[in-house]
Amino acid sequence: MAEAACNDPTDLEETKPLTMMSLTEEARDGSSTSKHGLVEFENRFKDPEEKTPVSATVRKFFKKKTSDCGVKSTLLGLFPISSTLRKYDVKEDLPNDLIAGLTAGVMMIPQGMAFAALSTLPPIVGLYISFFASATYALLGTGRQVSWGCIAVLSIMMGQILDKYDASVEDDNAVICQNGTVVTAITNTAANDTADDKSSDPSDPVTSRRMEVASGVTLVAALVVILASRLGLSRVASLLSNSLITGFTVGIAFHVGSSQLKEILGVSVARQSGIGAIVKTWIEILKKLPDTNVATLITSAICILAIYLVKRFINEKYKKRLRVPIPIDLVVAIIATLVTEYARLHKDYDVRVVKDVPVGLPAPKIPDLGLSSSYIGDGLIIAVVAYTQTLALTKTFGLEHNYPVDPGQEMLASGVVNVVCAIFSGYIAAGSVSRSMVQNGAGGRTQIASLVAAIMVLMVILFAGPYFYYLPKCVLSAIIMVSLRSMMLKLLTIPDMWRRSPLDCTVWVFTCAAVVILNPDLGLLASVVLSLLIVVLRTMVNPVTEAGQIDIGDSISVEIRSLRGYSAAKTTRHAKIIKIKTPIFYVNSEAFVNGVYEKTGVNPLEIRKAKKKMEEKSAKEKSSQGSYKKTNDDLGAGNGNIEEDKSLKSSNGTKLEFSGHEAKCRVIVLDAAQMAFVDLMGVQAIQMVIKEMKTVGVEVLISSLPENVIPLLKSTGFWEKHGEILFLSVDAALASLVATEQQRQAESVN
Repeated sequence: MAEAACNDPTDLEETKPLTMMSLTEEARDGSSTSKHGLVEFENRFKDPEEKTPVSATVRKFFKKKTSDCGVKSTLLGLFPISSTLRKYDVKEDLPNDLIAGLTAGVMMIPQGMAFAALSTLPPIVGLYISFFASATYALLGTGRQVSWGCIAVLSIMMGQILDKYDASVEDDNAVICQNGTVVTAITNTAANDTADDKSSDPSDPVTSRRMEVASGVTLVAALVVILASRLGLSRVASLLSNSLITGFTVGIAFHVGSSQLKEILGVSVARQSGIGAIVKTWIEILKKLPDTNVATLITSAICILAIYLVKRFINEKYKKRLRVPIPIDLVVAIIATLVTEYARLHKDYDVRVVKDVPVGLPAPKIPDLGLSSSYIGDGLIIAVVAYTQTLALTKTFGLEHNYPVDPGQEMLASGVVNVVCAIFSGYIAAGSVSRSMVQNGAGGRTQIASLVAAIMVLMVILFAGPYFYYLPKCVLSAIIMVSLRSMMLKLLTIPDMWRRSPLDCTVWVFTCAAVVILNPDLGLLASVVLSLLIVVLRTMVNPVTEAGQIDIGDSISVEIRSLRGYSAAKTTRHAKIIKIKTPIFYVNSEAFVNGVYEKTGVNPLEIRKAKKKMEEKSAKEKSSQGSYKKTNDDLGAGNGNIEEDKSLKSSNGTKLEFSGHEAKCRVIVLDAAQMAFVDLMGVQAIQMVIKEMKTVGVEVLISSLPENVIPLLKSTGFWEKHGEILFLSVDAALASLVATEQQRQAESVN
């Protein structure tokens, strides 16, 4: 142990008199250092490390995995519904699940068709997704109240992919004439009809290929998700915070609302994509305002008003009294269909309708992956968003109803669900927030409710398709517009969010703005980059802080707290406690070194510069007057008897002040309790601080090192070289100073 250069041990005792008094008593018998040194502790209590060959480790891993692969354990793990059924109470649970399932199923029908239209695919695709996603998730998912199916956010993102495909097809069909004029083989229908007006018949060749693109993207993304779940990568959702997801969904809401205005007005507008798509869409809509279809606008207004009034003033206001909310979406869809058919709105007033809706389930088919190979990256982004939203929803209900949620199983379920959807002509699905809330509010207790909802949708697919021929598309848009209300209301939470957490609010606003200004995938990518940048900046800005000790009233309890915000924290003149607040790694290693210099007021480089400057000045004065002398030792520690010029300026203008006979700091204790991890550059930075401080007579002690950083310290040689300055706690480090000083004084007396 290096000798501590502490002039007066009572300075340390002033910091926390009660605790330091007991530590001083321990120090008298020389036991404090051995008891509280980290190296001694590890040698006494750390179990010896087993050096197992890699081959043996691999065999052990696979043996453990295969031993858990019994039929019963596999079924219970792969199909969580099996555990639910074993405890299922038919009398108590079944009535609630039936009511909740029927309620969710009623919502699925119009919402599924409406959200599928957002993707520019036939409305029947939404019903396919609603059935297969709900049925599959009920078997594999751990969320008992989560309702799976078509989601507006995912649908609009899938629509972006299909827009790229449409653009590539048009480019491929362009031919060059002899005069150099580009002629497109396929007529550009965007000028007259929107992409949403393409055939709603899945058997149409163009529509069929577009469905294969969506299914192909979904299949590959789902297989990647399944593989990730088996590799234990379910924590990938941690990259997307709640603030990011919320801002993303609100930004998507602007895209969704803008895309539906043309149907509300009954005008033909080319579907826009790329950066500034919303602005382009609004410009086109404003140009087409004179062409508004009055019958379509009136129908839209009536439907929006009816749906809003019932949801806002009946379903929401009396939700505690209503066991089942009024299925106003389905009621409005049925009434509008009947009115359109018998009032001849489609034929006489040109109100657009859904037209042919196929009857029956689609045949299973592996999509042509060649069509979708260029859009796999986009599909993976959608799959991550789907999994993240579903996991957050599942965890919410798990906490509410006190049942476990397995993120790995949820990721597996998400992958398998989307594989099934892809094989049966669908695209990426996820848990719906609105329908899940309704299913939960209606009393749903288990996954059986989702099965009931799936059966109800199946009945519509098998038998009710032809009855939706005259369903106006503007009614589907009205359903979508009202469903956006809850997301738009989140804009009002921005001021409160800013007061609670400015950084989270920044991520929220940036994500929403990026999604609106750019497009969903670029906006999401930019937001993830910002979130990671904020995490990095948090480690770079003030990685250390000066701390003191607070005596909380008994002889052994002393807390270490930063001086900022804790006026009761006490410090000493010669020993400073520096709390490390972040991991020390390559990103902030330099900031860590500079932070220690700043908080302690000791910058070895500046001191050496000042020393050199003063030596040069002294040499000049000696040669001219021969009366000014100063020793190198006093200058090196800043401990000289300086009668003149007590402060000197360094080359960069920084003042270096010397307080008469006393140095500002002689001992630094680095409290590493909050240092989550350290890398090689971090170890080098700590070593640099120790080495540089030693050159100016300042001793560095390190306390409270987390267990997980010890192996790296051992492998780098830090442990062996600096083991004597490592302590279990700040108290132990300070006690060692007292013991060392008492030993030095005793030796000087003798």
